[in-house]
Amino acid sequence: MMRKIFLSSRVLLISALSFLIPSALALNRTIGPPNDYRFIAASRACNGSDPANFKFAVCSVLIACVYENIDEAFKASLSSGANIASLLPTILVLIGFPTLEVIELAFLSPHRAVAVCCFGIGLPTGLFRQLRPLRLQPSNPNAMELRAREWTIFLPTISHRQWRHLAVKLAADSTIIATVSIMFWRNLVVTSFTMVPWRCEYTWLLPAWPLACIIWLLMAFILLHFMKESIHIYNPANPSTKYTILGLMKLPYTVMPQKDSNSAIPSSPSLLSYGGEEEIDRVSASDIGVALHQYQSDSHFHRGEPRRHASSSSAPGIVRPNSTALLVGRSNCVTIRIVMPSSFGFRSWGWYEAIIEAIAVGIYLYATFVLTSLLFLNADKAMMYATTTAICLSVIRILVVLF
Repeated sequence: MMRKIFLSSRVLLISALSFLIPSALALNRTIGPPNDYRFIAASRACNGSDPANFKFAVCSVLIACVYENIDEAFKASLSSGANIASLLPTILVLIGFPTLEVIELAFLSPHRAVAVCCFGIGLPTGLFRQLRPLRLQPSNPNAMELRAREWTIFLPTISHRQWRHLAVKLAADSTIIATVSIMFWRNLVVTSFTMVPWRCEYTWLLPAWPLACIIWLLMAFILLHFMKESIHIYNPANPSTKYTILGLMKLPYTVMPQKDSNSAIPSSPSLLSYGGEEEIDRVSASDIGVALHQYQSDSHFHRGEPRRHASSSSAPGIVRPNSTALLVGRSNCVTIRIVMPSSFGFRSWGWYEAIIEAIAVGIYLYATFVLTSLLFLNADKAMMYATTTAICLSVIRILVVLF
């Protein structure tokens, strides 16, 4: 029963995308909003209801005719509308999750990762910061420290009653899907009455923006699969349990049993692995003391940050117990550890992040160019479009973080 409910949320999201994006090809296009009397008068004077006038060869004549039939004040409003719309990609980049956090989220909740990134992929403050000249590379780097990234994802438990926990999770998913649908709907509404002068016959230029973001997520996940050396996904609280891929994605919807406070901390992760083996040192009392001291003095610890192993003298392949694993070992969490084959080569974290960030920048520039070029979008419609989309993405991010 739970499996059917779990899959139904993904089917609902896929159905919404498959309905909204192709519908852009069957839009009833108009010159400006159909309820604006100024555009209605200009459209009648210029025969704007004829689809033949939206062809690339003749659309410039239609545009010139429309602008001749509106006053200067309204022309200024149209110019302001394009400027306001051009700010939307930047606003969404500031709201959205950074690239690696989206990948991290995709391991447990693919549908939430799609919802988070479908209109804006968050970019870090410094692009391509991982790629450095050879003369700036550390002289004695720890190979395993540079090759490995480790994320500990906390699974919030709404209630210790399974039915209540599941109901709240599904309600949050339904709200996220409804919010994404609102964003797609507003996108299609704006597409129906605007025009991009350099490709005025195409109706899919604006809907292609969220579609490109979804394709980016798929490409990033596939690229990670081909570039990695090994992936280990384990729960520090219960290392003996093994998950299938579906079982891993069901974790957020399951109330995980609490381990006894006196139980031993697990010594080795042995859950889902994709090639490669690692030897894990057994945790001793002295290790716990060192890790606790490190945690108290670590001011940069936060959820989802790639974990760097504290001991730089450990041999490659040996994982020293970090403070995060020790402190959350009895909590509801899952740890994802990904190791790349190289520290500085093409199959390294630096190159992987640079590639996915470069593609994300390309999508950002595409959205900015398209929205800056929009015609017949007056200021009030642009403010409504930008505000609605920004609020919807903010709501999605809040729900993903809290639930």
